[in-house]
Amino acid sequence: MERAAGFTLIEMLVVITIIGLAMLAAPRLGGVWVESHSERAAVRELGEALARARYWAVAAQTPVRIVFDIRNRVWSTQPSGSQGQLPNADIHVLGIDNAAPGQPTTTAIEFYPDGGSSGGTIIIDVPSTQQSETRIAADWLSGRIEVSD
Repeated sequence: MERAAGFTLIEMLVVITIIGLAMLAAPRLGGVWVESHSERAAVRELGEALARARYWAVAAQTPVRIVFDIRNRVWSTQPSGSQGQLPNADIHVLGIDNAAPGQPTTTAIEFYPDGGSSGGTIIIDVPSTQQSETRIAADWLSGRIEVSD
């Protein structure tokens, strides 16, 4: 007697059980991925904002500043006023001399009409990622933005 093509009821139940167990584990595993993804998106947005500020300074032939408020975890562009959230991680700002007077948690990177910048490096420590440290650097001479993560 030949067996008909297809799956047995037992095989189907085993597959459904495995899928059910995977669906139970997905929210726990996905939570870390979502958190990491949102932090990466914030880093990417900050890098793009720095590049846009440099472009705007050259195009409008006027200095453009990106001000970082570490305490409130926000950044803003002056004079255009665009703003965003800093990643929810430890942030260290190196080599930036444009600190606002009397506000040690506020600092800025300025882009000049010739394409250069005041320079500086922002180190963002995102613990939920495999590589815990991301660097966003603005070259003082060329104003080039480099994001290494």
